[in-house]
Amino acid sequence: MVMLVTSKKNIAGMNIARKCEKLRLKVHYCEEDILKINKLPDSDAYIFLSTHKSESKMPCLTSHFPGVFSNDTSYGGNPKELSYTYPSLQKIYMQTLNDLKGAKPELEKYQVVVEATHHGPTHFKKPVLFVEIGSSEEEWQEEAPAELIAKTVKKTLEKIKDEKFTKIGIAFGGTHYPDKFTKVIIDGEFAIGHIFPKYQSENMDDVMFDQMVKKSKEAVEYVLIDWKGINNKSRIVEWAKNKGFEVVKL
Repeated sequence: MVMLVTSKKNIAGMNIARKCEKLRLKVHYCEEDILKINKLPDSDAYIFLSTHKSESKMPCLTSHFPGVFSNDTSYGGNPKELSYTYPSLQKIYMQTLNDLKGAKPELEKYQVVVEATHHGPTHFKKPVLFVEIGSSEEEWQEEAPAELIAKTVKKTLEKIKDEKFTKIGIAFGGTHYPDKFTKVIIDGEFAIGHIFPKYQSENMDDVMFDQMVKKSKEAVEYVLIDWKGINNKSRIVEWAKNKGFEVVKL
């Protein structure tokens, strides 16, 4: 079972939740900020319905796994702790979202993008996937994107029962919105768990790399690298080969 979760304080999350309930999907509501949710009923995995904020205010529909690569816990989570991931769940969600959006010309302004791993919560022992509407209050309150996400979630929950992917990886490089990994997840053969972006390069740590692998519901066998989008590639490659993973250069 996958539980849908949102915060009563989260504008987009509540908008999506109302659409989910119209589709007879049950949503668990929390009082605290969505980044600092502390306790939830047990479930096999969680999908958090949420807002996405950015300085650019780009209209977008995003998904990502939470995690903190540094000691900065300004946005929830514990220092140097990553959430558990469910790569197949995200891949099905993103593929379905992209397909359904294609039939909605009124949503043309929205970009469909994956985000690198960031923010909390990180302490749950089951996978957590954020699905979000961005990037300003105008988009958070719109009906069409919330309805699209609700339909996508419903289809994802139906598909995940039978559809799994065999090529599971983790990824390194790119910006906060790593285009290459978004394309791989939507159009390629790989499902990806945690994504370590270029701006976190100063926090490279073998312990964190190991955690990216360990905290995946599905066994990781591949390490995908944006070859022009990360510093210190040799360190990543050496670690990957020592662990017996296949390195995929993008």
